[in-house]
Amino acid sequence: MKLSAVLLLGLTATSSAFVPTQHAVGRADVSLDMANGERRAKMKQVLKSAGKVAGAFGTIALATAGIPEAANAAKAAKATKEVVQTSLDIKKIGGIAAGAFGIGLIATKLTGEKENETTKKIDRVFNGAMKSKDLVNSVASSLKKHGFTTSNTLIATSFCVDELSRVNEKDFAEVFGPTFNMGGLAGFPMAGVTGFGAMASHIPDGGNCVVVFAPHVGVDSKGNVGTVERVGRANGGACCGSAVAASGYVAGVLSGSTEKAAPPTEPLDAGQSFVGSMLLPQAARLDKAPEKMVELPYAIYDAQKEFVDKIVKAGCGNVKDGKIAVLGGVQINTPPGMSDYFLPLSFEVVDNKGKKIEDMLSAL
Repeated sequence: MKLSAVLLLGLTATSSAFVPTQHAVGRADVSLDMANGERRAKMKQVLKSAGKVAGAFGTIALATAGIPEAANAAKAAKATKEVVQTSLDIKKIGGIAAGAFGIGLIATKLTGEKENETTKKIDRVFNGAMKSKDLVNSVASSLKKHGFTTSNTLIATSFCVDELSRVNEKDFAEVFGPTFNMGGLAGFPMAGVTGFGAMASHIPDGGNCVVVFAPHVGVDSKGNVGTVERVGRANGGACCGSAVAASGYVAGVLSGSTEKAAPPTEPLDAGQSFVGSMLLPQAARLDKAPEKMVELPYAIYDAQKEFVDKIVKAGCGNVKDGKIAVLGGVQINTPPGMSDYFLPLSFEVVDNKGKKIEDMLSAL
């Protein structure tokens, strides 16, 4: 979530847009090498002032946004002043001034209290998380060497039924086309081996599939984990609600205040019963966690990873000629108006016999 690269891009792009062309300079007959010393000094003073103003604008915008890079921005403004004072290159001076102005615009647009508090928390407890669209593009790019293309690959998702989980699903669909849904409450692949086999029969001829699974968790505008604002609601709510309910159940079983539930005899709430039973082995781990809502999605991911691996091993033979990529992680939902994130925790390619071809996590 650091803005360094973005700001550098803005500096470069903006300065290019504002640097005077040779034609314009020629028409005005402006040259810092002109013999007239008095005119040259005046020009230098004007540009010096412009550089200071633009540099200050960028610094103030960053500082008032409250981002950690504010100190670096201040240093950049000081450097701007020094370069303007010593340089006689009009293109360099114009580029620096315009670039500093662009930094201010970019910082003002990208930062703010809501985004800042949310992304700071994500940086701390879900370090390595990527914006959803960036993740999709990285997956598509990294899999090319194994023959995966956007036209021969079917995406199978195992995400929670929560509407917030559709964001990442939609981002994959925009690149790869319609997705096959295997997920249920909390993101567990309720479709099982039968669902995997059905998905495999939909893969384009000679093509491949990517299975993407993940629990999800909210991070609200104040940096609280396990809750998030929702469109149209005055107050936010639990995210993921199913996971939070299951964590309460397993905590009760661990403490002895709740009896371990028997397998359901009625299908009315079989999905939640399943989530609770799958999370039960993680009860002690959650009990010891200093931040339970932070540990919860990691615990559910571990339970899902074991389950997904079994499904892929049992159903991989249904993928006739292609390969299977399996991407697992944590979906991170944010307040309205912000990008959602995805923390990749595992990414590998296997053949249709279940043999691992390559661990791809480092490629993301």
